[in-house]
Amino acid sequence: MIVGVARPRHPHAAGDHAQAHGHGLRPAQQLAVVEVQHEGRGELEHGGILSVSGLQCREMRRAATDPAPTEMHRYSGAPRASVLALNGTLCTGTPMRTRFTMHRMDAATLDASVPLYQRIAAQIEAAIASGAMRAGERLPSVRALAQQHAVSISTAQQVMRHLENRGVVEARPKSGCFVAPRAPVLPEPMLDLRLEGPSLVNMDQVLQEFLWIVNDPLAVPSFHAQPARSLLPEAKLQALMAGVNRRHPEYASRCQMDGSAALRQQIARRAVSSGVQLRPDEIVITNGGLEAVYLALRTVAASGDTIVLESPTYFHLLQVFESLGIRALEIPSHPREGISLEALELATREPGAVKACVLLPNFPNPMGSLMPVERKRALVQLAVERGITLIESDIYGELYFGEQRPPVLKSFDAEADVILCSAFTKTVAPGYRIGWVAPGRHFLRTQALKFRTSVACPMVTQEVMAQFIADGGYDHHLRKLRAALKVQMHQMVDAVARHFPMGCRMSLPQGGMMLWIELPRHVDSREVFALARLEHIGVAPGAAFSTTRRFDHFIRLQYGEPFTAQTEAAIRRLGQIVDRLAKRSPRVDVSPGREVRAHA
Repeated sequence: MIVGVARPRHPHAAGDHAQAHGHGLRPAQQLAVVEVQHEGRGELEHGGILSVSGLQCREMRRAATDPAPTEMHRYSGAPRASVLALNGTLCTGTPMRTRFTMHRMDAATLDASVPLYQRIAAQIEAAIASGAMRAGERLPSVRALAQQHAVSISTAQQVMRHLENRGVVEARPKSGCFVAPRAPVLPEPMLDLRLEGPSLVNMDQVLQEFLWIVNDPLAVPSFHAQPARSLLPEAKLQALMAGVNRRHPEYASRCQMDGSAALRQQIARRAVSSGVQLRPDEIVITNGGLEAVYLALRTVAASGDTIVLESPTYFHLLQVFESLGIRALEIPSHPREGISLEALELATREPGAVKACVLLPNFPNPMGSLMPVERKRALVQLAVERGITLIESDIYGELYFGEQRPPVLKSFDAEADVILCSAFTKTVAPGYRIGWVAPGRHFLRTQALKFRTSVACPMVTQEVMAQFIADGGYDHHLRKLRAALKVQMHQMVDAVARHFPMGCRMSLPQGGMMLWIELPRHVDSREVFALARLEHIGVAPGAAFSTTRRFDHFIRLQYGEPFTAQTEAAIRRLGQIVDRLAKRSPRVDVSPGREVRAHA
């Protein structure tokens, strides 16, 4: 795929080749450094020179009509290189796996007739394109830029406006200008609409092994789907906890079965932003978001019942299904729009066949999709018509990258049977394990189940969280966290796009902190996981997110921590692992009890 091409202003002359080969280029030749996402063999029409840094410059004199490309285009080496293209136009040939990222420097930087502010802007744009400045990185201030280039403040302002108009940088109020995220060059994952019947969940040995090593302290990126400690307000929470302990020493020896009244009040107040009206006395505090979903499932389902869940889904939910003996009916999900309503409508036509649906409409793990408002409304209407309880986990709902917080399903019909669950474990304090559930008409049963399951939750942490929210600290923290996650998402997307081989696909999350990547079909994510873990690379195999084998060639990455040089190196190495496995010839697995499929 060509991102930019060199288009010399003057017809080439016989002497140009020798001069270009020797790097003795005259300004009049209008040399351009071009960025190309190269997914095939490059060639120059009508002859010319192609120079790849780190590789020998090669002369091309073939006519554009010549048949098969020559060996001069079969490069291998570093995935990042600069290209000097003279007297020709880059085009693509037969795809191969080597992909060069070649960065565009506008020829305007060599032409004194171009306004000064545009020449400076072109230099900055070239630095961004080369990877020297990454998505989300802050640019120098206007004053610093003026000093650096020895120009006036007004010229520096023109540079920034020009870059902003070109979409290269984005201005943030009271923060400055930042490198804008580049659009991903990988397509989104394919949607597999096959429907399989309900089945009991059985987490096999490989998946259990994955769950055992998620606490690897050396893993980069981390296995945990939660923000890094550096993004959490630990010092503020610690100070609040010291105050709560001084004022309420009795919390060390007692707790309240219904949870902190102050925290339930704050949860009810915040629920308004998601479109629902909750009373504090209809909220049950839980030990994290998973217990909230667990209690909701036990409230409405029994062993052997069939429950719908979106596919892929997070592996801890599959563990809950396994422990309760519930049959899972997986409904395919779209990487942008969430669960397929068409497939859900088809799967729930038989009255009473499905007791409930467990859903994460807002940025689910692992896809990060966001169900559009009109589809949420249609989903709630379908559930009402079919008499199906909706169990909604909104644990990632606060981590949106857009302008407004997305609504929850309950907001579309106050009378619908929706059990709303959420937690603070993904946003502010993973170790506090504070979650909650609003069971609606099922309140008394859920409350009783909570008492029989874990009695109550620690009061100290609940009071700390209530005060943190009431003082405005939570909203302030969320604004900073969302901004950081958005930048880190684009940095991770950019790294995967640069380092992973052809044939890969990738989601573009609209919130949350997960990236869902489809590998070439014959690449087994379990093998990727096994090889990556030896080098402490935190990647989750797609097989962990389904009871079926449809995601065996997917992996999940998380971007909850700042993107560093170590992260870049890990993604580069992971891309090399995937590339090596992708190059192996597929074999067919026809073992008993398995569907016929390709393996690497």
